[in-house]
Amino acid sequence: MVLQRPIAPWSARLTIALTMLAVVGAPGLASALDVGEPAPGFKLPATTGGDISLSDFRGKKFVLLEFYGADFSPT
Repeated sequence: MVLQRPIAPWSARLTIALTMLAVVGAPGLASALDVGEPAPGFKLPATTGGDISLSDFRGKKFVLLEFYGADFSPT
């Protein structure tokens, strides 16, 4: 038989407070773009050092954005 300790009242309140903070403080939900709609601006670290942003490519004819998982495993 496994005995479970009762949850302290402050622990339950802390858990609820942290959950609410995570939900309220989280950024808005991402939504898909329609064809022809401009991509939102962003800035990420470049592999060559420094930062690179989408706006760096404004005016170029084509820009390919490819996102993939960090572990390179098939889905």
